Amino acid sequence: MEPADALMKAGRIASRVRNEVRARVKVGTPIIEICDFVEGSMREHGGAPAFPCNVDIDQVAAHYTSAVGDGSTVPEGSLVKVDIGVHVEGYVADTATTICLAPRLEGMVEAAEAGLEA
Repeated sequence: MEPADALMKAGRIASRVRNEVRARVKVGTPIIEICDFVEGSMREHGGAPAFPCNVDIDQVAAHYTSAVGDGSTVPEGSLVKVDIGVHVEGYVADTATTICLAPRLEGMVEAAEAGLEA
């Protein structure tokens, strides 16, 4: 596969998985279950994890990865960030999404999204 084609495929997979995972993030969901879904979905679509899926809660800004046997779950009223990296033949696409389960933080998330669109 040509490098540009591999990058495009990785990007399409990353985008699709990012959109799919949003529906999986709910209060009480085990974080390891979210990670397993993300990494399994990448493989189903023809990619592979470029790095372990990161699911970051509230003040954890980035790079939390569930270890085997991790019993943490998504808490009520939390701000959840999911960071996804997909590779196809070594070419990487990296993306993330934020899911707000805290009504008190919705304005902050909307402001951040508006800044990204500006």
